[in-house]
This record gives sequence, C-alpha cells and structure tokens, in this order.
Amino acid sequence: MATAFANGGEAQVLDGQCDCEGSRFAVSISHLAAEGCELEADADWPGATDFVHLQIDNSIVMNGKLVWAQGRRAQMRFFGQVHPAAIARLHGQAAT
Repeated sequence: MATAFANGGEAQVLDGQCDCEGSRFAVSISHLAAEGCELEADADWPGATDFVHLQIDNSIVMNGKLVWAQGRRAQMRFFGQVHPAAIARLHGQAAT
C-alpha cells in the first residue's frame, strides 16, 4: 500500500539534522510533503524506529517515525504536518 507521500513531494534535496537512537547526524531530505519525507544518511540506518527528531534546513523541526529503512535510505512519517506554504518556501530557498 502506497503512503500519501510515496509519490508526492518534490525530489529537490534539502539539508537536515536527524536525532534518533541516541545519535545525531546529517541527512539529505527529499520528496518533502506535508505528511513526511525521504531521508538519506551517510551510514546505514539501524532499522525502523518509533521516534525521530528532524531539523529541516535549519528552520523547521518535525517529530515522527521511520516507516521503512533500507541501507542509507529511509522514509519518515511526521507526527503532524508541515504546512504547504512552508514546504514551498523551503524549496524556493533551495533553488536559489
């Protein structure tokens, strides 16, 4: 079953910081949508986790959980939603 954001969001890549499993590390964020995003880390994810704290482009902080993790890539579902205007602003800043 596809999630609401599996095919949505922009493929543009944003910088982020992720806190999970007691570690903090840099991630690349893609396919950002109101409900979640895809993440790529420099090392393999330990697996799906129930709580992830994500800072997006030094401006928005979201909490959520990993839906799946395989190798360095993972998909995160937010516990809330990012407003579409905030998503548009982030993508506009990354494009400049």
